[in-house]
Amino acid sequence: MKKLLLPLLIVAALAIAAYWYVFHKPHRDLIHENAAFSLSATHLMNDFQKDRSLADSLYIDQIISLKGVVKELQEAALILEPGIYGSLDSTASMPALKVGDSVQIRGRVLSYDELFEEVKLDFVQFENQ
Repeated sequence: MKKLLLPLLIVAALAIAAYWYVFHKPHRDLIHENAAFSLSATHLMNDFQKDRSLADSLYIDQIISLKGVVKELQEAALILEPGIYGSLDSTASMPALKVGDSVQIRGRVLSYDELFEEVKLDFVQFENQ
């Protein structure tokens, strides 16, 4: 019985440590995280259209800063030319924009949708607005 007690205590301690590490690590602060890339909306779209796998490895799940022209406005989202769809962060508010205005935004790249030829972003916030 004494031979089993020490290994059981070690296994229990490792299990507790693994649980604590997995479920109690801090979350990413996407709002205050620095942008990994700063580029134009056209440049981002060209990168995805030229080499999808390279663009995926560079941009997916990264915070980027984009400059572009507003193509369409929605209640909690916007589309920049040539096809960058960004859904606003829940704490961000839509400034008074019109179609054709030039904006600078930052957000996390989620994916490239080949069907609609759109790059999708979330947690979008407006810079310098």
